[in-house]
Amino acid sequence: MVAPVAVVTDSTADLPRDLVEELGLRVVPLSVTFGDETFISGVTLQPEDFYRRLAASPRMPTTSQPSPAWFDEAYADAADDGHRAIVSVHCSAALSGTVSLARDRAKDAQLPVEVIDTKLVGGALGLAALAAHRAAARGATVAEVVHSVDRVRQRAVGLLVVDTLEYLKRGGRLTGAQAAVGTALKVKPILHLTPDGRVEVHERTRTWTKAMDRVTDLVAEVAAGGSVDAMVVHALAPERAAEMWDRLSSRVEVAERHEALVGPIVGTHVGPGAIGVAATPARR
Repeated sequence: MVAPVAVVTDSTADLPRDLVEELGLRVVPLSVTFGDETFISGVTLQPEDFYRRLAASPRMPTTSQPSPAWFDEAYADAADDGHRAIVSVHCSAALSGTVSLARDRAKDAQLPVEVIDTKLVGGALGLAALAAHRAAARGATVAEVVHSVDRVRQRAVGLLVVDTLEYLKRGGRLTGAQAAVGTALKVKPILHLTPDGRVEVHERTRTWTKAMDRVTDLVAEVAAGGSVDAMVVHALAPERAAEMWDRLSSRVEVAERHEALVGPIVGTHVGPGAIGVAATPARR
């Protein structure tokens, strides 16, 4: 039996490819451009190839919102599969024009589409999309699916530790002054998502060890003595990801865990070596 509601998200959610295929999630891809070559994230350019290009490129790549045709195809596919409505769950409007484009294309969709600006990105958006999918798979209404996303948005923490602030500065996600301070002090900054969906420096630490310890503290605060669903993403830093899991597992009970590479869109702005952690209180 087909669920009444279909869920669509975008490639900044950085969900593991095998999980996307297993669940049948519809993921609308953004694009990344190196010079005069444009690639579709997760379609014509996989994360591993992206980082090889990033290392070899003399210029910073640029990112762009999805082609309208990708939304048209996702929404039409949901109608063809027999769904009766769509909840479209996307990255922060403060970071991308994806939400605006989704709302524009929803006007011409065959089904009613509820577009959500989650004010999230990366693993936190991934957790929101998974929550929406779980609710939809249970036969939830549009309002109930939206509520499942809101719960993640209100209670999740999205954190990122980067090797350097240079990529965020060059991509316009941090001011030059913010980046200069971090670079001068040679710190490992912990970035977080603000309530209005922007990326800011949460605090500064001196070493990777202290950064990961502090991230663990912040996840423990979210757990509040209970368990969490968590996602760890990394930009070609599997050893750091493993170390992060060890720290998390020693402090909190992880009910559901996912791990993935940071994709080309987020990777453009954080650079290689970054580690991201997203967590939300587990379903009870």
